[in-house]
Amino acid sequence: MFLNKPTAFSLDLSDLSIKLAWLKKTGQQLSLVSFNRQEIKDGVIERGAIKKETELIELIKKTVIEAKGEKIKTRHCIVSLPETESYIRVIQLPKIKDEEISEAIKWEMEANIPVPLDKIYFDWQVVTGEGSASDHISVLIGALPKILVDPYLEVIKKAGFKPLAFEIESIATVRALVKDEKCPDPIMIIDLGARRAGLIIFYCDTIWFTAGLPISNNDLISDIAKAFNINQEKAKKIKFNDGLDAKENPKAFSAMEPRLAELVLEIKKYFNYYQTTNLAKKAAKTNISKILLCGGGANLKGLGAFLSSHLNIRVAIGNPWINILTQSSDRLPIIPFDKSLTYTTALGLALRGLNSDIN
Repeated sequence: MFLNKPTAFSLDLSDLSIKLAWLKKTGQQLSLVSFNRQEIKDGVIERGAIKKETELIELIKKTVIEAKGEKIKTRHCIVSLPETESYIRVIQLPKIKDEEISEAIKWEMEANIPVPLDKIYFDWQVVTGEGSASDHISVLIGALPKILVDPYLEVIKKAGFKPLAFEIESIATVRALVKDEKCPDPIMIIDLGARRAGLIIFYCDTIWFTAGLPISNNDLISDIAKAFNINQEKAKKIKFNDGLDAKENPKAFSAMEPRLAELVLEIKKYFNYYQTTNLAKKAAKTNISKILLCGGGANLKGLGAFLSSHLNIRVAIGNPWINILTQSSDRLPIIPFDKSLTYTTALGLALRGLNSDIN
């Protein structure tokens, strides 16, 4: 009998960086024992597609070798897949036999996904519990093009590691931010990354919807740089120091406000979509109860208050440690909280790595 079950570390790959996290369990306590972040040059990964395989392989090796904390002693990993080209939806099927669900899902996917089934990887699970209904079957579907996924498998293997699972970013994000992956009321999660942003609607134990958003951290920095006629580095400092404080720096606020106003309109659109379509009507609850922010952009001072005032809803910064550190734990995270927001997906993947079967 093995007292210490081996675990897998996580690799969260985006266009601009690689994040690594490795969790271990001692008794009932979880702890982050290794982590790292490695910048990726422009052109290595573009919109989730790997363009320079050799460079990425070397960067992955470097990220693992130079991990902070404990030396990585396993070759097994859980790897993120880009949200940009993914398809995640909850569909409704009539009450049918279990053995008929798989075939019915294929018909639904052929009707809704503009890619032939033989050119995608997909998985599904039946929605149960409070989010389900008695007159139909709700099924969560996740799909990605093989042309996007296969290069990730090759790169990880060529770097010398064994991927136990690939997971779409939003699934890992929810695992990190939602306590025990269950939520009695619908919530929206907004992940503000350096180059792109994503939106997730989550209810009970299921992702009901995901979408991209027309904003990123870099967009806001560029808006400030243009308004002040300065370089990106100086604009980044202004954004970090002053945030959305209109009194402290009205010029910076005015530079960012149009793009944030567009973000508000997009969020309202998805509120309305969830509340008025059959998707929401077939769930027990239709009103979004709150918004959680994550990603590096969540650190923008005043963002929560700005969104809350324009949307009339509670907005909070998500806690990526909520399923790692217990209330009784006296251990502090080895990554400062503001920095850990950029590790949200990596921590969600690492939580899965604790429970993966390793032979």
